[in-house]
Amino acid sequence: MTNQQPAAKVDEKFKDITVVREGSQIILPEGMSMDDGIEWLRRKKVEDERVVAINEQIDAFPLDGAYAFHKAIANKYGFAGLIPTPGFWGPKPPAMIGVAVSPTETVQVPWGRVQIPNIDGYLATYVGQKDGRQIFVIGGEVKQRFKKEVSDLAQATRKIVKEASIYKEKAIKVAFPDISPEDFDPTAHAPKFIDTKSVNEDELVFSKDVAMLVQDSLFTPIEHTQKCRELRIPLKRGILLEGPYGTGKTLTAYVSAKKAVNNGWTFIYLETVKDLQRAIFFAQQYGPAVIFAEDIDQVLKGGRSDEMNAILNTIDGVDTKASEIIVVLTTNHVELINAAMLRPGRLDAVVPVRPPDDLAVGRLIRLYGRGLIDDNANLDEVGKLLQGKIPAVIREVVERSKLSAVTRTKGQEDFRLTGEDLVSAAKSMLAQIDLINPNQKPQPSPMEIFGRAFGQEVAIGQIIASYGPNLDKVVPAEILADAVKSLQAKPLPLSNKA
Repeated sequence: MTNQQPAAKVDEKFKDITVVREGSQIILPEGMSMDDGIEWLRRKKVEDERVVAINEQIDAFPLDGAYAFHKAIANKYGFAGLIPTPGFWGPKPPAMIGVAVSPTETVQVPWGRVQIPNIDGYLATYVGQKDGRQIFVIGGEVKQRFKKEVSDLAQATRKIVKEASIYKEKAIKVAFPDISPEDFDPTAHAPKFIDTKSVNEDELVFSKDVAMLVQDSLFTPIEHTQKCRELRIPLKRGILLEGPYGTGKTLTAYVSAKKAVNNGWTFIYLETVKDLQRAIFFAQQYGPAVIFAEDIDQVLKGGRSDEMNAILNTIDGVDTKASEIIVVLTTNHVELINAAMLRPGRLDAVVPVRPPDDLAVGRLIRLYGRGLIDDNANLDEVGKLLQGKIPAVIREVVERSKLSAVTRTKGQEDFRLTGEDLVSAAKSMLAQIDLINPNQKPQPSPMEIFGRAFGQEVAIGQIIASYGPNLDKVVPAEILADAVKSLQAKPLPLSNKA
């Protein structure tokens, strides 16, 4: 293959003269004298021997870049497999580190100082930083005549990262440690792959309304991406799943991960919600992508802060407007989140994830009791008993029902769970929950507090007549003050009780 490279202009005399290289041949321009040609070659030789520094930044996570760099070397210099042949690296082979390329596969790649065949000098791989993220950098020193070869190698690395990244279209768990590049350990701080093969989508059971919101807001854009593009439906979305602990928000994350991988999306699960801003920049390299961050109230509660403003600005940023990034956030305490985060444009949907209703309870019972629930079992009563309880409670009820059935059938191999088994187990479970979380004694109403303070039932009767049902609510202080003044001005008769 012909490789043409304009020669450097070595001084004013040659500033308008272009000398062309074709492989190992040098073609002097027509009309150049022999003396000028010899002088140019002499100066070019001196220039080619000059040592230059290399600094090629690859906008990729360090191990993603290291793997791509290794593949680029393999493609260019022809060693098979990604395992270097003996002597390939010369007398001082580089350190090799393991790079996980899937949940079950690890590949050895060079890291640190690297001697590339036929290049006079050395290269070194290390960690750099961009937008608060760690990135891959190719550094080193080579002679000038090899600089373009190194530049081509870096460009090939970028192309591999873009087209065959080890993280693109995978599900990964990521943290962005707030440490200097020098302290960053590329293996200890590497993203961890999430194995989605064991995720059972059928276990995600919501009430009908919640299920439809989750499907429309989150799953449909992932499963029907091209149709959304055709209809010009933005794939930059923000979704908040809010609700109490144990209602299925985390399971939604894993189901999203499986759907993402199956439909060509990258899924990024953040180990800490504080990394959201960096994760959005990270996701732009691997889009379309889903970012999942739990407990968002940790950073978006209370008044505006620099950290909160940075996250809001990143979500609103011009650079992310055309991005195909779905940000899914969760919270157990939606009331704590700053209202600025909740406005449309930042959050396209707020999904209230609540414990299942009676119909969803029935579906969960049949799911957890796979093959053991009598087809004719009436689940209406147990559904009503367990509605509003989290799936973990419902699962335990099914397990208790199995034990009850084993007792009832004296260990026979073949049995079916009846509605009575499930109701009995549900009642025992609810009794246990009452022991764990005893009902708090109801707080006295404002009427009761007022009555105890004055000990005059007749007076309370008159106050009720004056203020009606307001006393069963939170009574404003001024109302109570008016009532006290009234009593002080006109004492009321005591109760007839002795």
